[in-house]
Amino acid sequence: MRLNHARAMTRQRMVSFGGGLALSVVLGLASAPIALATGPSHEKGGTSIQTFDAGIVCDFAVEWDSRVTTDNVMLFPVQTNGDQLLRVSGRELLIVTNLDTDASVVLRGGYREDLLFHADGSIDVTINGTIVAGYFPTDLGGPSMWWYKGHLQDGLDDTFTLLEHAFVGSTTDLCAALS
Repeated sequence: MRLNHARAMTRQRMVSFGGGLALSVVLGLASAPIALATGPSHEKGGTSIQTFDAGIVCDFAVEWDSRVTTDNVMLFPVQTNGDQLLRVSGRELLIVTNLDTDASVVLRGGYREDLLFHADGSIDVTINGTIVAGYFPTDLGGPSMWWYKGHLQDGLDDTFTLLEHAFVGSTTDLCAALS
């Protein structure tokens, strides 16, 4: 999946993956120079809380409370073509809450997520395992929020807008489940 699409929005716009951990890492990368290390760097995860206003991923306001129990973040060196791989793997406990009704679901699972940042600004996302994905109104199929179990491949343009999506496995529509 290689995307070469025109810029439509600012880099502040972001598709959210990984119960918040990957989003935090990706936002950090977007605001800092890409590492030029000779090997992958490793970091541990932690706790993250994200809130999305009504209409962003669901018709109601949503909170993701992510508690990573084990996690590995590897940032690989920039390749000669300018691409760079960020690999996030681990297990987490995620509590997703409808802030209008206080209804919540508790999700547990493990995942491996590869974010391949291309030199042109586009990103290929490959996820195996269990993961929550929130899609914004400008994304393909958005707004929506899903609990995926299986293999997911998404393609984002240089504005973080979802343009391509493929999934094999089982899904739960979390907006419907929390309504």
